[in-house]
Amino acid sequence: MAVSEPDPHYNSETNTYRQIYKGHDNAQAVTNSDGVTIFFDPDTNEVLGFQIANFSAYYEANKTEDGGWNISLPARVPANLEEEMDYDEDMLRSGVRIAEIY
Repeated sequence: MAVSEPDPHYNSETNTYRQIYKGHDNAQAVTNSDGVTIFFDPDTNEVLGFQIANFSAYYEANKTEDGGWNISLPARVPANLEEEMDYDEDMLRSGVRIAEIY
């Protein structure tokens, strides 16, 4: 998928890609150094979805030869985010699943 193509998860005005798999009233989020924010259930640590700010730059860095792009997401957020997921402690706000998006 080229960034210019219509996608219900991409907002061209904010250059943000957001995909929520499952909603949760008390979801928490953490953002890594690549600008990928994952939303998770604070009780089970299950990943509920993700958001990528500055998506056009992320897409360019992660696009595939056929125009898709890749993202690696955990199935669950580890309790010790800083050590196990390389998420920057200063960027905390509020298992591995690999997806290739077209």
